[in-house]
Amino acid sequence: MQPDNVTPLQWFFACPQFIEPLLANELSHCGAQQVKIGHAGVQAIGDLAFGYRAMLWSRLASRATLQLAEGFGKDQEELRTLINTIPWQEHLRADGTLKVRFFGLNDDIRNTQFGAQWVKDQIADYFTARDGIRPSVSNEPDIVVVVNLHKGNASIGIELNQQSLHQRGYRQADSHAPIRENLAAAVLIRSGWPEMVASNAQSIALFDPLCGAGTLLIEGALMALDIAPGLLREHTVAERWLGHDTGLWDTLLEEAKQRQATGLANETRFAFWGNDPNPAEMIAARADWRSIDLPAARWTQCDLNTMPEASPAATGLVISSPPYAEGDTSVALRPLYNALGNWMASLPSGYRGALFADAQAPVPLTNLFYSKEYRLLNGETECKLYTFEHLRQKECPTVLISDDLANRISKNLRKLKPFIKSGQSNAYRVYDADIPEYSIAVDRYADWLHVQEYAPPRTIDEKNAKLRLEQALMTLPEVLDVDPRHIVLKQRKQQKGKSQYEKQGRAEQALTITENGVHFKVNLTDYLDTGLFLDHRPMRYWLQQHSREKKVLNLFCYTGTASVHAAVGGASRVDSVDMSATYLEWAQANFALNGFRHDPYRRYRFIQANVLDWLYDCDEFYDLIFLDPPTFSNSKRMQDTFDVQRDHVGLIDDAMRVLAADGTLVFSNNFRKFKLDPAVTEKYQVQDYRIQSLPPDFERDPKIHGCWLIKHK
Repeated sequence: MQPDNVTPLQWFFACPQFIEPLLANELSHCGAQQVKIGHAGVQAIGDLAFGYRAMLWSRLASRATLQLAEGFGKDQEELRTLINTIPWQEHLRADGTLKVRFFGLNDDIRNTQFGAQWVKDQIADYFTARDGIRPSVSNEPDIVVVVNLHKGNASIGIELNQQSLHQRGYRQADSHAPIRENLAAAVLIRSGWPEMVASNAQSIALFDPLCGAGTLLIEGALMALDIAPGLLREHTVAERWLGHDTGLWDTLLEEAKQRQATGLANETRFAFWGNDPNPAEMIAARADWRSIDLPAARWTQCDLNTMPEASPAATGLVISSPPYAEGDTSVALRPLYNALGNWMASLPSGYRGALFADAQAPVPLTNLFYSKEYRLLNGETECKLYTFEHLRQKECPTVLISDDLANRISKNLRKLKPFIKSGQSNAYRVYDADIPEYSIAVDRYADWLHVQEYAPPRTIDEKNAKLRLEQALMTLPEVLDVDPRHIVLKQRKQQKGKSQYEKQGRAEQALTITENGVHFKVNLTDYLDTGLFLDHRPMRYWLQQHSREKKVLNLFCYTGTASVHAAVGGASRVDSVDMSATYLEWAQANFALNGFRHDPYRRYRFIQANVLDWLYDCDEFYDLIFLDPPTFSNSKRMQDTFDVQRDHVGLIDDAMRVLAADGTLVFSNNFRKFKLDPAVTEKYQVQDYRIQSLPPDFERDPKIHGCWLIKHK
């Protein structure tokens, strides 16, 4: 049964997050009777002609789903009832093929893969009961069924786009481009390109000085020449869907071809110019441009500092998506943004500008006044679009280098010169918020810098804080003679629950550093911390010097750095306890890095356990115990949480219970307001070891940690 072409139908058009309002406006222009903005998509009501027109012309959508049923779906029974309300024979042949895309969970379905298989079986059973045969699954199906579950409700539809709508056909589906076509279209719309095209200007230019794969230029040309994206795809609609109206689709295609012919007749009104210093990118961009028979464009392969004169035009838009920063910092892009700003400012006064960049990009270094900024996502990357109504630079350029910060770091380095020359370690702190305006901590790991940004107070203007950070990141390579690409930036904030153990990224920038003859693996990018607490360097060396022929216990061992020092010092036994499997594996890697690869006598044990519970049940004795607990931790024994200030007396008592009569407990923590309970000094012999435990690179901040040597009386 073919649907009535004028009957209102319910649709859902998916799109990248944050461009939903643009898509809603686009669907209204395609004939939607009603639109409702949702998350990463827009619901619409319109007839089949509207749906076809939207799939043919939409520059922003990625998928188009015809909604067939909505209702309850909190369990399998409710979902089965809803599935069976749909007359599937109107959409699929009994011997046809299908594919199911399943999203969400309910009381019975706890896995989306199982959910997709289960829905397929329900549809197959429907046809078996009706016709005695059942459809099969295929990767190139007649229809794609989409099921969404949310808070006990379910929606079921058919994806009527045969090919993803973000694909235009001029690029292979598996080829890589920095920006998807529909996101590029959104960037152009936000930049005002459609309004410029619709203006009365006799000549209009579109320039991209860093065009890369050419996506922004091509999408801009398609808009300017009124070419429907659906004309470029080999397949747009699911033509094997039983409700497909071939006559209607062919009519809309013919209308689109006529509009294209009219648009191409005005091609001389537009000038397109793409430039990129990378020859491979230029080859790809030009090949894609030619593959869809777009009018001749200007292509150059130049550095921004040697750009030729712009093509003459009454008005124009210079738009670009500069390369993203590597290593979580944009320092290496400083020259590029300087040159980009200078070139944009040299264009005629009738030109406008737009830059689409990652959220941390040093856009202020263009020295241009931007008019608006829009939040967007490119995949999982947080990005912003900056628009420039006028390409005019500031009279006072943005200061790139902070003399105050450079002088302070130089002063710190002079003070640390004896320590650095001693070769004790090639990992040390060089700066820690010495100047309030530059609220960062800077640690050097060999030829890399690990920069931690302290979250600014709410009273500090966000733009000023960002500018200060950019100035700091520009200054560090100059004063510390470090490759800008070797700077890793993180924001320091309080971690809750398991987040302190979870990966923060996927770059895995692993290095090996040396400390008093011991080697450690550090990871600057993937976790909140690097795997090495620099302020504990003296106490690790103390353990190495005092561990010979001793049984050593390292509680909350983290990556086992203190344990390795004990092993290097000749400990007869080293037990390392932590609840994180990730950190215990890291600890074993650190042992292997120092030659402790084989341990046939089990001298070095790595125990995954809740430290508090394990210590409570421990029935062995140790000569040296290193106890450096977190400020907070989850524990079944400690009122759901462990608080070092509240619970340290009981923890120390448990540790002292397994300490040999003449043994030493090294107790440390980094809670700045910590005060040792007098009950500890009453029970045990306690030596405040804070001053002796501070390395020279942390002497300015004596509250970085507390440290005590505790023995039995």
